[in-house]
Parts: sequence; C-alpha cells; structure tokens
Amino acid sequence: MKLVKSLVLGSAAAFVGVTGASAADLPLAEPVEYVKVCDAYGAGFFYIPGTETCLNIGGYVRAEYSVGEVSKTLGGVRPNNASGFRARARFWFDARTETEYGTVRTYIRAQFQRDSGSVNNVATTATGSDDSIFDKAFVQFAGFTAGLTDSFWDFKPYPTFTNPFVSDRTLALIGYTFDFGGGFSASAAIEDGTARRSNGGAVYQEQTYPDFVGNIRLQQGWGEAQLSGFAHQINSSAVNDSEWGYGAQIGAKINLPFLAKGDYLWGTAAYTEGALSYIGLGSSGDAGFASGNTQNIVGGNSAPDFVINGGDIDKTKAYAFNLGVLHYWSPKWRSALQGTYADVNVKAAGADFTAYAVTGNLIWTPVKKLDIGAELNYIKVKDKASNYTLRDDDAFIGRLRIQRDF
Repeated sequence: MKLVKSLVLGSAAAFVGVTGASAADLPLAEPVEYVKVCDAYGAGFFYIPGTETCLNIGGYVRAEYSVGEVSKTLGGVRPNNASGFRARARFWFDARTETEYGTVRTYIRAQFQRDSGSVNNVATTATGSDDSIFDKAFVQFAGFTAGLTDSFWDFKPYPTFTNPFVSDRTLALIGYTFDFGGGFSASAAIEDGTARRSNGGAVYQEQTYPDFVGNIRLQQGWGEAQLSGFAHQINSSAVNDSEWGYGAQIGAKINLPFLAKGDYLWGTAAYTEGALSYIGLGSSGDAGFASGNTQNIVGGNSAPDFVINGGDIDKTKAYAFNLGVLHYWSPKWRSALQGTYADVNVKAAGADFTAYAVTGNLIWTPVKKLDIGAELNYIKVKDKASNYTLRDDDAFIGRLRIQRDF
C-alpha cells in the first residue's frame, strides 16, 4: 500500500514539474490596448489606438417626402412634379491632435443621396437621381482654416427644414481667425468665387481674383452675433469690362432659456450687389426644391448677378431679411416658426421680383437622436413680368421628415 501511494505521489509531482516547465517556455501575450475615451473635445471622441489623436465618427440617415402646389410653367409646358421622395445618408470624421502650437483638426464629411421626383424639379420628373459627394474636407491649425467648408460669410442657425433666403454653402477657401478672447473673434478668407456665380444673359469669364470675405463675431452665454462682408469680382465675356460686387450682412441668435431649455430667436438682414448667391439665390449650387431652398419652391425664381446694358456691366441689387424662433414644448416636442423675404432688382426690363415665405413645423423626438417631423410652407411671389415660372402667385408645400443621428 505504501508502495502504491509513493508511486502516485511521485507521478503527480513529475507531471506538475513538466507542466510548469512547459508553461514557462511559452511566450507571453502582448497586453491588449483597449480603445480609450477622449474627453478633451466633448462626447463621442476616442483615441485612435497607438496615437495621441482623438477621433469622432458621426452621421445620420434621413428620409423625406414632399408634396404641394407646383409652379405654373410658361408656354403650356407640362407642370413640374407635385410630390417627391428623398433618402440621404451622411457621415463625418473629426480628428484632433494636441500639439505645442495648439489643436490640429482634420474634418471630412460625405453623403450619399437618392431623389425621385422632387417637387418643382423638372430634372427628376420622369426618373430618380443619385448623388454622392463630399461637401466638407478641411484642416484647421493655429487659427488657419484651409479646404472645403462653410463660407466665412454664412450665418445660418435657422430652425426649419427649408432654407430661408440665406447663404448655406460649402466651398473651397483659405482663411484665418483671430480669437480676442471672451467669445470675440475676427476672420478673413479668400474663397472660390466660381461657386458663387449666377449666369444670366451675360456670361462670366475667367476668375482673376477670389472672393474676399470677412466677419466679426461675438459668441457668449446669451447667444451670438455676426457682421459679415464680401467682395466678388465680375468679368464678362460679353464686354471688355470688369466690376466688383459686394455686400454686407448682420445676424444674431438670442437664447431664450426663460421660455424653455433650447429655445432661441434668430434673424438676419443682408444687402448684395452683383452676387445673389450670398443671399441664397442664383447659383446652381443653390438650385432644386429638394435642397430645401425657398427660391426654388416658388418655381425657380432666380436672376443673374448682372446684365449688360450699353456695353456696361450693371449689377443686380438684392435685399434679404429673415426672422425665426424655436420653442421646446417639452423635451420630446418642439416647433419652429420662420419668415423670410427677398427683394431683387435687375437692371433689365421687367426682371425684378419679390418673394416671401412663412414656414412652420412640429417635431417629435420619441427617443434620443430620432426626429419625426412635419413642416408646412406658404410662399408668395410678385413678379413684374413673365420672366419666371410664378407671376404674382402663391403656393403651399408640405414636407415629412424622419431622421436618425448617430
């Protein structure tokens, strides 16, 4: 019995020794580097493994249906679409790294879109259209911004689905912002003027100079305000002449926390000569009702930046005014009401027009980052001649939107 017990214990000891030696001979696994949260720039950022760069990935999926009265086309042509669908997927990457010179930021935004028969859009009357673009790609460093991004002129905290008469553009630029502190800053940029062109009876020629754009901005707890200005060169192939368009805009957003959290009032006033895109009119980049621009809801009422009279360039003058308010009835329900007005003066017989629109919506957020909303627009146009598809007429347009952000 003692012999058996000794054999068992000896065998066990030998097995343990062999096993321990084998385990010691195995290479140790590298420690796993889990993704770490980066809280230096707000929620949603994380460190790219093995780097000091913080990355945020986001986007949304949007579905829309639009329906309403369409413009009365001229010459007995079949009317434009009275309803249409849109589906859009947008995503972005925001990468930031701290350096001895401050934050280096790289931002990319892209989207994929499908339209089928957008209201007042002849181009997609019979068939749908696909669109895949990137509308932002820029670098920011030590106060400089370079790439494709929002114009330094733009001030656009409007609370509706539909764009009012404001510039809401992305274009190529190089700019610099100086921060005085206390929420006060000044910015200047050279921007791609070809993105602002609206060709009419006369055609633009080459671009000799970019657009020169600047703003002064104040952003504090009560809200924000901005004063903007631009200069835009006009070269025409029709005459041996060159002119400069220009304009100014003032805008403000005032927070109304005493009504409800998230409430605000906003407004703008702008004047332009020779560059209607700065109030959201004219250029091809602003076209199409489905893009949500008021001037296209009224049937494509637009105008050239200039006309040729007696061998001279005569610039189109325009005013635009906007006023809107956003109110939260509860954390899950909110509404917006907005008015917009534009007055366009073209130095050609009967080419002037005025237009205004009133827009209201109701949006339900049943869960975080999911919006289900409906919006109604009333638009009135007064056209002095039959140059445009609506003349002294009005219309109602409705839109249903479902959007999920991530």
